[in-house]
Amino acid sequence: MKQQPLISVLVPAYNHEKFIRKTLDSILEDDYSNKELIILNDGSTDNTEQEIEAWLKDNKGNIPVIYKYQKNCGISKTRNSLIEKSNGAFLVFISSDDYLLQEGIRKRFNYLADNPEKLAVFSDCIVVDENDHIISESGLSGYYSANKENLKSDKKRKKELVTNWSVPGGTLMIKRETYNKFQYDESLLIEDLDFYLKLVSQNKLGFIDEKVSAYRVHGANTCMKDENWVKIQKDIINTYKKNLKRFSFSLQLRMLYKMAINYKPLLIYKLKKKVN
Repeated sequence: MKQQPLISVLVPAYNHEKFIRKTLDSILEDDYSNKELIILNDGSTDNTEQEIEAWLKDNKGNIPVIYKYQKNCGISKTRNSLIEKSNGAFLVFISSDDYLLQEGIRKRFNYLADNPEKLAVFSDCIVVDENDHIISESGLSGYYSANKENLKSDKKRKKELVTNWSVPGGTLMIKRETYNKFQYDESLLIEDLDFYLKLVSQNKLGFIDEKVSAYRVHGANTCMKDENWVKIQKDIINTYKKNLKRFSFSLQLRMLYKMAINYKPLLIYKLKKKVN
């Protein structure tokens, strides 16, 4: 029987003491056997460190693990550092508040094995709250507003991602060679939009309509913090701007429209702040 390739599961951990054990348990319990776990604690200030160390002690020898602690660097730099520390031919990110669903790794690997022209594949997920209650059975079309029929089509996927970005975290698998061409932009707080646009612009991104993970929604999500709102709006505008040349003229017009939509609330916010 042919040896399964090594798959690295990469966990950027930050202040998720309540959720990190479930994340790590889900990786261990996933049925894909040839995998390694890489955890990078990005300067957590709660008990995430202690929870990770306790889990590692309880599960010593059950899975190959690399664990490192660093001063807080932000999500994009942490993702790039995790990639550098990994050894797998395929890479899966899962945040320290989310968790994998059974067969989530295998389903994505099978797609990439059957579609060698693709560098990456993303999928659907369920959405849960901080108590593991299911909020939505589909992160793409239930919690967000993606048209999954468009995502299934190579011809329509590009337009769907450009005009209707609706992809939760924790659903992407990437071939290692992808990072020879693309890396996460460390200046961005919302780093995945830029990464997806780069991939889909070259028709290197696939999609499978399978639920492979649980995306957790709670008050500490990066995108939900009020202090990050302005930065996120600017990041979205700058991401579309820097990727404009990768797309056709018709999609460029749509991207300019998206930039205008995100600029409007920024302008209102600045005007209100100036008045106050």
